[in-house]
Amino acid sequence: MPDSLTLDLYHAARGFEERLTRHLAKALKTEHDIALSPAQLGFLAALICGENTASDVARRMGISRQATQKQAASLVGLGYLVVSPDPIRRNQSRITFTDSGVQLMALCRAKLAEWDADLTAEAETLRRAAAIMTRALPE
Repeated sequence: MPDSLTLDLYHAARGFEERLTRHLAKALKTEHDIALSPAQLGFLAALICGENTASDVARRMGISRQATQKQAASLVGLGYLVVSPDPIRRNQSRITFTDSGVQLMALCRAKLAEWDADLTAEAETLRRAAAIMTRALPE
């Protein structure tokens, strides 16, 4: 079987994402007594600022709309998100951050910025690699 750089990159990216969400969950719990699972943090990371629809998030994450709605509902229950009907697209729900959700995301970004220090020596190389990976397989 031939070696594949694409497969190596896939595994490296997935492994990095999994470790990142685990470490972030642990840091939030330890430093701020915020208990979120890595899956919940991954879901929050997939949201864009402003409004999101369950369909858009599902597509972005590669999960079902039902799984998206279930994850959103759990985060609504924790006070980080609001899910409301879309008045224009009646079969859609809008997902937005609450003020607490915005504060949570600010905490997460601050923690990620701390960890960026470990990447500083390779920052330019990593930025080039990220750009190459983005261009490698266009939509």
